[in-house]
Amino acid sequence: MVLQMISASKGRLGPMVTCTLKLGISILNGGNVQVQQKMLDYLKEKRDAGFFKSLSGLMQSCSVLDLNAFERQNKAEGLGMVTEEGSSSKVLQNDEFTKDLFRFLQLLCEGHNGDFQNFLRTQTGNTTTVNIIISTVDYLLRLQESISDFYWYYSGKDVMDETGRLNFSKALSVAKQIFNSLTEYIQGPCIGNQQSLAHSRLWDAVVGFLHVFANMQMKLSQDASQIELLKELMDLQKDMVVMLLSLLEGNVVNGTIGKQMVDTLVESSSNVEMILKFFDMFLKLKDLTSSDTFKENDPEFKGIISKKEFQKSMESQMQYSQWEIEFLLSCAEADENDMFNYIDFVERFHEPAKDIGFNVASVLSYFEPYLGRIEIMGSAKRIERVYFEISESSREQWEKPQVKESKRQFIFDVVNEGTESEKMEMFVNFCEDTIFEMQLASQISEPDVVEQPEGDEDDDAHSILDELGGEEEGALESASAFTTACRSIKKKISNARQTLSIKNLSKQFKKIKKLSIKEIITGFFSFFWMLFTGFFKGIYGLIFGFFHVIWSSMFGGGLVEGAKNIKVTDILGNMPDPTQFGIHGDAMEGEKVDAIESSGGLETARAPAGDTTEVDTMLEMLSNPKKEGGKHVEPGLGDVSELSAEISTSEHKKKAAAKPVEAPENEPEKADSENQEKEDKPKKEEEEVKEPVAEEKPKAKASPPKDASPSFMLSIFAVLDVFLTKMLNYLARNFYNLRFLALFVCFAINFILLFYKVTGEAEGEEIDEEKTWDGDEDNDDENTFFDMDEFVLQESTGYMLPTLRFLAVFHTVISLVCLFGYYILKVPLVVFKREKEIARKLEFDGLYITEQPSDEDIKGQWDRLVINTPSFPSNYWDKFIKRKVINKYGDMYGAERIAELLGLDKSALDFDPTIETVEKEASLLSWLSSIDTKYHIWKMGVVLTDNYFLYLIWYSIMSIFGHFNNFFFAAHLLDIAMGFKTLRTILSSVTHNGKQLVLTVGLLAVVVYLYTVVAFNFFRKFYNGGDEDEPDMKCDDMMTCYLFHMYVGVRAGGGIGDELEDPAGDPYELYRILFDITFFFFVIVILLAIIQGLIIDAFGELRDQQEQVKEDMETKCFICGIGNDYFDRTPHGFETHTLQEHNLANYLFFLMYLINKDETEHTGQESYVWKMYQERCWDFFPTGDCFRKQYEDQLG
Repeated sequence: MVLQMISASKGRLGPMVTCTLKLGISILNGGNVQVQQKMLDYLKEKRDAGFFKSLSGLMQSCSVLDLNAFERQNKAEGLGMVTEEGSSSKVLQNDEFTKDLFRFLQLLCEGHNGDFQNFLRTQTGNTTTVNIIISTVDYLLRLQESISDFYWYYSGKDVMDETGRLNFSKALSVAKQIFNSLTEYIQGPCIGNQQSLAHSRLWDAVVGFLHVFANMQMKLSQDASQIELLKELMDLQKDMVVMLLSLLEGNVVNGTIGKQMVDTLVESSSNVEMILKFFDMFLKLKDLTSSDTFKENDPEFKGIISKKEFQKSMESQMQYSQWEIEFLLSCAEADENDMFNYIDFVERFHEPAKDIGFNVASVLSYFEPYLGRIEIMGSAKRIERVYFEISESSREQWEKPQVKESKRQFIFDVVNEGTESEKMEMFVNFCEDTIFEMQLASQISEPDVVEQPEGDEDDDAHSILDELGGEEEGALESASAFTTACRSIKKKISNARQTLSIKNLSKQFKKIKKLSIKEIITGFFSFFWMLFTGFFKGIYGLIFGFFHVIWSSMFGGGLVEGAKNIKVTDILGNMPDPTQFGIHGDAMEGEKVDAIESSGGLETARAPAGDTTEVDTMLEMLSNPKKEGGKHVEPGLGDVSELSAEISTSEHKKKAAAKPVEAPENEPEKADSENQEKEDKPKKEEEEVKEPVAEEKPKAKASPPKDASPSFMLSIFAVLDVFLTKMLNYLARNFYNLRFLALFVCFAINFILLFYKVTGEAEGEEIDEEKTWDGDEDNDDENTFFDMDEFVLQESTGYMLPTLRFLAVFHTVISLVCLFGYYILKVPLVVFKREKEIARKLEFDGLYITEQPSDEDIKGQWDRLVINTPSFPSNYWDKFIKRKVINKYGDMYGAERIAELLGLDKSALDFDPTIETVEKEASLLSWLSSIDTKYHIWKMGVVLTDNYFLYLIWYSIMSIFGHFNNFFFAAHLLDIAMGFKTLRTILSSVTHNGKQLVLTVGLLAVVVYLYTVVAFNFFRKFYNGGDEDEPDMKCDDMMTCYLFHMYVGVRAGGGIGDELEDPAGDPYELYRILFDITFFFFVIVILLAIIQGLIIDAFGELRDQQEQVKEDMETKCFICGIGNDYFDRTPHGFETHTLQEHNLANYLFFLMYLINKDETEHTGQESYVWKMYQERCWDFFPTGDCFRKQYEDQLG
């Protein structure tokens, strides 16, 4: 119907065509492949040339900026004959229709639909062919010329008026849509459309737009009223650059399109130079304002600076020319004192310049750290280059210690393993695991903290405390004395912590270095005098504060006034509902806080002033002090202090929404002010008029509704929950530092253990029992194991025993903390790997569907437990894996049977968006039933199979045992082998051939047993280890005989014969000689040598493997496998190739880029790689080839 209506219009604009286009956009939105295919099939079947003729006619009827009409309207407006709306509508008519038309054409090709892209260019089989690509370029050229005419009209004016800005905005939005449509025409890449565009008048339009960009951006940046239009201009410029980059997809060296683009840029070199200068000026602003010399002009970090100081800073940096300095100063808006906010000034221009500059190849020097480049084997079986953006956070997470450890382990495990295809498979698995690990590291990372100059910290702390004190004066009478005392103590602790901070101490140290000798001596004596007087002041303050709290609690008015205001209904209404806690435990932190605020806002609005102050006061006590403007957060556990500010801000918003009588005057959010500025203005004025009257009314004393949650208790729980999260994240971030600290404490403990000595019972009674190793006052039988002698710590100072006790407790705490830190840092990765493995086996191998794991496969049997749980997959990012499995195997094996196997009910399969799901009432039973017990049991089993987690459990248990016997701490010294990779290699040499080693030891035990049997039957008399008076027979029973052979015979250098009696003269002398020699030969010479050889050979093999890996990484590219001999024909060729062209990190970042990007926004190359990745096909890796080798003749 849509196609028929457009064909019936015959290129004439009308309401029906407008509505038809909107309908077409709606059904095609998001790149609906089925609708696209049906439309294409209809056009091919009917051979409807009228559709394309109508499109071409509609494009011709699309209007552009009419300068003549604009001038006529301006004259008429000056005579008062026309309204502003009439002027803007006649200058650019039907702009919305134009955008809808080209949006419709864009959606026809959405998702790189190559068939429709080619059909827009040539309609094979039709009697008449209309090239929509050329028609689009023709309209773009007309639009560009009209924009240029309008620019010349305003070029002689200092500031563009509101009407001009409105008309320009409309034209720029239309041009933006056209560039987006052209981009969709050619991405894929569609070679035919690329060539069609290259041979059209597109380059004329590009030259014209470059001229407009170069001149308009300079003009618009000099007045604040034109900033929004400048942003739209930069957005248009960004879309044009993206379209030009899409023309280059395919990477044909010295191709026609590349040459034409270079010729166009050369033709507009002056304009391009102006654009780059514009970017360069504003890109360097960030470096200027963050330099130390610039911060000296703003020591209090207020963000305000004079133009004169700003000019001096730019001149001192020696990065700006005089013309650039004058231009930047003209862009800054100063007040009557010649002061301006440089922070807003930088943000206004730096970010847009950065967004556009990323796509401009001429400024790659600035964006090089965040510009990724890889090479792929394209769909045409040619090497292509792909450029993409790398976020700054990804670069930071790549350098995290846990990611570095994973990278090192991967390189030494995979480089020399398997074929090229298998290597790429393992590399992609490593990339997926590392991406998840980097995302996890990003989640637990401490938020960015903006550093302040050293001099402003004390002032900010005092100003914040003064503000808090000022706000509390009115409500101090109703606040409890205990709360006030706690607040005072918290204030003093905060001041002390601020004074003793590392930054403050370093600042004071710098000041000390600048003092003279006289000032140092004076300060030295003043310091001791301050300590002397401060000691007495501190004692006085503690005593006074103690009695002040008691006096205020018993005789102050706050407690009495609070008791008077409390009613029975308030007590009952504020009782916590036990069914409301923990129901939504998996919600995000922000959602939790919002729920708390929404339930607590009404409570606070209805509560009297005293109650409100009490809640706010307790929240302030539980939160850290926050610096002004959020520019500084106390070091340590991250942004715990952000919670109270968020709660208080949200509470004010909830009060205003729930209780207009008490609504404070809130500043609207930025998004609201941009979208509904005109609509909200009269509402704000009415609220401002009503507010003074509302404040005089008495506050309502109605009891809160029954379902209202107690805001105070929920706020406390929210603060504790966020604090716990921040604490665990802090432990995870510092896991490796904590491990090193535990090792250091272990060395200190074992150093003290060297001073222990053994004493007899009589001597032990004389020694003070407090110096015994366990420090208890129990008898010797209770203090020792196996009736051992008493251990005492030999010391004369008396400090070693308390130090040992403290270090033991400290080590246990660190051990448990490391266990929690590892659970946050690495356990999610362990679960992710297992979930990914199960998901891949389900989707590609049909495990549990087409085949079942064997009975010996314990891992596969255990994984069967999780596939039908609702929580699976939890960590793996493909949440629709179960639906993919049903779609793949449902036709053959039955969708319902597979759904039952995977734990999906019928409602999940037959999802109808029109049917509303009935939410169950929240209760304790529903919360308990919502816990996925099977999934957590499976997860526990997976975690307990992680070797390092088990090692940390053993480490913690041994630390706990150390409190009963300090010598258990000696076992922790083995941790040094886990902390250094060189020692880990030595240990791995034992486990490398573990199976062979165990089997050989088993064979040794069997051989020794055989010799034991022979000795027990024939040579018992030779096994007398005692004297003639007291014989000690070692072989009178089999067990004793076997243990004797294993313990003595294997250890003896000459075998068992060295430990037996001399057989000389005995009737069994010959047999004994044969017995001893064969035991020595088979056990000592062969079996023990084999065991030693296995260990030595494993160590040598591991060492050679590491050296080989290191050599391969230095001489051969991992991606393409080409040696350095080829690349080193040019200086640093191999280094350049591995760092820029085939960098492993860039391939990982590209995969992360594809995973996080919307599929509808993929370019042609990205869509190709994403499709191959989904199919687990690695042919896009340029194995055995590279771009430089493919175009060796042209490049060289």
